[in-house]
Amino acid sequence: MEMDILPIIIVLNAIFILAAMYAERANPQMLVLWMVLMGTLPLIGFILYLMFGQTFYSRYAFKRKRDDDAKSMIDPDKVRKFGLDPRSDGMSQALERSGASQCLGGNDVRYVSESEDFFDSLFEAMEKAEHHLFLEYYILRKDATGRRILEILIEKAKAGVMVRLLVDEVGTRNLPKDLKKELKKAGGKVYTFHKISTLLLSAKKNNRNHRKIAVIDGKKAFVSGYNIGDEYLGKGKFGHWRDAAVIIEGPIVDCYTRVFLQDWRYASFEDLVNDRDLYCAEESGKDIPVQETHGGPDMPGTNSIHMQYVSIATASREQIWLTTPYLGPSDAVLYQLRLKALAGADVRVIIPDIGDHVFVYWGNRYCASRLMDAGVKVYEYHDGFIHAKTMVGDGYYCAVGSANLDPRSMNLNFECNAMVYSEEVGKQMTQAFEKDLERCTEYTMEMYRNRTGIQRIKTFLSRFAAELL
Repeated sequence: MEMDILPIIIVLNAIFILAAMYAERANPQMLVLWMVLMGTLPLIGFILYLMFGQTFYSRYAFKRKRDDDAKSMIDPDKVRKFGLDPRSDGMSQALERSGASQCLGGNDVRYVSESEDFFDSLFEAMEKAEHHLFLEYYILRKDATGRRILEILIEKAKAGVMVRLLVDEVGTRNLPKDLKKELKKAGGKVYTFHKISTLLLSAKKNNRNHRKIAVIDGKKAFVSGYNIGDEYLGKGKFGHWRDAAVIIEGPIVDCYTRVFLQDWRYASFEDLVNDRDLYCAEESGKDIPVQETHGGPDMPGTNSIHMQYVSIATASREQIWLTTPYLGPSDAVLYQLRLKALAGADVRVIIPDIGDHVFVYWGNRYCASRLMDAGVKVYEYHDGFIHAKTMVGDGYYCAVGSANLDPRSMNLNFECNAMVYSEEVGKQMTQAFEKDLERCTEYTMEMYRNRTGIQRIKTFLSRFAAELL
């Protein structure tokens, strides 16, 4: 009987593998290791691929969101034509065509790299809110920091401020029930993104909302890599937490309002996207040009954040400095970084010297080796954990936000960044990077080559896991 079933299983498995190859023809590089798994675990491997690995479904699964978002435009009367520096005019147009916002002037931008500064600024801005508070975060912990955020939202909702809180189901599993109930009772609303309970057999469960934005009264936006919790104030197991954010005032804030409202509509079905009273941004008195960039599975082939990283690496001639907790650049970014290093540019990367997830540590080091052999300098941060996702090129092209330089951020997660064209902000980021270097140790190609046998196995498994997940 078993022998009768075996040929059927083999034939079915071969059909499934061929079907997967056809379905992923636009993204074949991600399929190789899944094919190994499907060959090793017939049928089971294919089921796991459908649940966690496939990417073709996104073009259909997010059609409603993609179509709805395409109809949501910023009021053209509020867009001031802005003459960009010739260095960035072409880049801004390319990013806009790949899904980013228009590049708007009239903004004030402050770069923040210290946790206490970020949270103090966020709390203060929230407490001063008069009209609306929009928060969208991947993680909101059930601890003192998370409770304080919720308490401010409750207080403001009671005072008549429109409060909307959007969190991810995986990142935020247990909001304090008493405060969640009190927030709703006060008139605020809270929704979770992609509830696991309703997505048991859906591939959507692998598409998380990793965005981290807060919009206050439509006039101030916080765009960052920070989640909400005590550990992001340096009170967790990693100790000191190094992250990055930009606090923006000016016309571009309307674009972050739009991103939040589009995500809110998708999660809650409450449509506020075209409520013009919620687009309140005003010119700040300064004139820093900024673009809002975002990406997600609803934008297959047009991820403006990926284009942002590629564009900075391509346009920069003398210096490219970047930080990321998870290093796994696409081939396009990898080749540009290698090319610039080979051409003599100062290309540096800071990664953590510890991993906050299984496989991250050696996966980072493998990707680092592919850069180091071209002359890129890689440093490991040892004063706690560095979670910042930043790139600065030639002290002018500046990227800050939620997107890691890895496949998950580029292909699976919903992400949101800021693209800032500014020597002033570039100087702030460069100085912060130089300060970080004092807390780093250089990781060299010789160190990578001298791995032990066990470490080489860990590297292989990390590469395998990175391709699968």
